[in-house]
Amino acid sequence: MFDFSQWRALGAGSLAAMLLGGCSFNGSFPDASEPDAAKLRFISSNENSTLDLFDAEHCGGQNAGLLNNLLAANTRRRADMHIAAPDDAKAYLEVRLQPGHELYVQANTLSTGSVCTVRFNFTPQNGGEYEANFRYVGNSCQVILSRLREIDGKVVRGPIALANKGLPGCAGTNSIFPKAAQAQPQSAERAAMIAQIVDASVIAKMKPTDGEAPAVRQALLDTLMDERKRRVGFSLPDTYWAEYRQNMDRFANEMTSARAGSLQRYKDYYSTQLGLLDTPTIKTLLPDSETADRSKAMAANNTMLEYHYRTQRELLKETLSAHQARMAELDQRFDVCKRFAQCWQN
Repeated sequence: MFDFSQWRALGAGSLAAMLLGGCSFNGSFPDASEPDAAKLRFISSNENSTLDLFDAEHCGGQNAGLLNNLLAANTRRRADMHIAAPDDAKAYLEVRLQPGHELYVQANTLSTGSVCTVRFNFTPQNGGEYEANFRYVGNSCQVILSRLREIDGKVVRGPIALANKGLPGCAGTNSIFPKAAQAQPQSAERAAMIAQIVDASVIAKMKPTDGEAPAVRQALLDTLMDERKRRVGFSLPDTYWAEYRQNMDRFANEMTSARAGSLQRYKDYYSTQLGLLDTPTIKTLLPDSETADRSKAMAANNTMLEYHYRTQRELLKETLSAHQARMAELDQRFDVCKRFAQCWQN
């Protein structure tokens, strides 16, 4: 579960290290030197914002600089990006990244009495330019990551789906990457109780639907295809549109599979977490039993429900990202982007 005091201490410690330890406000992360290095612009409207970059060789992270601090000017770190920052970007930094190298990215903001952190995995492409916009939306913070391109003289910001997969190679090195707990010795009795708890926790919203009827899906695809053809405004061969339709149909199937997959992940993860508990504790979570503690059972189920929603979002993002990559490759192969600014982009 989320431990506010722990994360607040981590955020405050990171900030204090920079303010009191004489650390450069440009951070410790070194710019990549490759000629085809990718470039990332980090924009933030949040107080005391930092961008930390992790990989298997740097499980403690490397900081890229500090923004919006009352005691010091914003870092002026820049990477000579081709596409300029938005007009309303008041505080930002830029870094050069090694292309094809997976990073674990942390955007953090620390203000009086609160801290908010967003983490995600990111693998930049050769020569790619990216923009991460860090801001509050309501009571929570979020990062919008975009791929930057210029098409027909117009800047296009293509959103990238974010996923938090962690860094398995860093497990156990620190509180961000904790060591996995060891399971208790299992038995037939424990397995039966765990299965009963997990099955009873599944609510209707978590169950996947059967999807649209074939006729309904085909009608929807017809509508989407007609609209796309109208917006493109120029002729493309039938082979393009046949593959376009095939990709759309595949995407619909994968979305249904993603929902089913998120439920299975939920069941597996809940079962694993219950397996870490001793038998008397498991019995307090057993529904409709003399040993049940309804308060504890409800708290456990609510925590796991949050896990399910989070997992489902990540799977749907991955599915969307894969679909976007296929459509971008199709549009690139048929030179659509040279004539249509709203083409698919990876």
